[in-house]
Amino acid sequence: MTDGGNSQFMRRLAVILASLSLLASAGPAAGAGGVPPQIPRIPGAWFHVELNVTIRRTPHTLILDRGRIAQVTTTQITVHERDGNNVVIPVNQQTIVVLDNVRASVTDLRRRMSVTTMRIDGGAAVRVRASSV
Repeated sequence: MTDGGNSQFMRRLAVILASLSLLASAGPAAGAGGVPPQIPRIPGAWFHVELNVTIRRTPHTLILDRGRIAQVTTTQITVHERDGNNVVIPVNQQTIVVLDNVRASVTDLRRRMSVTTMRIDGGAAVRVRASSV
């Protein structure tokens, strides 16, 4: 790896580590009465990420999925990911939905919207970030 490539890798790693440190200080995980952490901004062309983190001395797995909405109901979102797979993401009334940077609800989501979801420990999505463009 060249020095330029190493430098770019180190910057990306720093961004990821900073995001994880924010998650760790964000309070308890969703379902434990706290506000869920923000979706971390991870650089690159990813479509599925699992991050093992410790929040308040308790290990958790953050599951991020990114793609286009193939189908949406009041209880689940089907995300068509870049590798061609469809992933069903459960949602519930506690799921925080943001559409074009404005708080919304699952019923505001539509097919073909770009979407990023975050689940904690395999449960329902705690956050959904969508874009209509």
